Amino acid sequence: MEIRRANPSDLPQLKAISAASVSAAQWTPQQWLDIFHTQIPPRFTWIAEDRNAPVPGQGIGFLVAQNLGPDWELENVAVLGEFRRQGVGRALLSTLLAQARALQAERILLEVRASNQSAIRLYHGSGFQLLARRRNYYRNPDEDALILVHSL
Repeated sequence: MEIRRANPSDLPQLKAISAASVSAAQWTPQQWLDIFHTQIPPRFTWIAEDRNAPVPGQGIGFLVAQNLGPDWELENVAVLGEFRRQGVGRALLSTLLAQARALQAERILLEVRASNQSAIRLYHGSGFQLLARRRNYYRNPDEDALILVHSL
């Protein structure tokens, strides 16, 4: 597996990975374009690729985050089902943490569905802690969001 900064030519892969993941944020076409074309605040997008896939360089996961100065926000993350529980999500989070530290961030925030226990375990294992709960934040189905924070 290799993790690298994504670029606009990766958009079809990023969209496909997101569409295949029930837990990923399902963005509009404009929101996808904005990750590369709107840089206030600065955004970082990484893609994880499997060198051993039938199609070399196949995208298997991604992570998108915003640099809001001392606070960063993890906006979207997804890993293809057949590659989950193989360290892809953890590697993407490690990449985010390293970049945020290098740019002197103080903390990273994220929101996750309260029912997404596998993601919550991953985040806790990477040092994120519960900060707050937003009642009925998500729709279809209605559900609380947990706000997690990682202090750097």
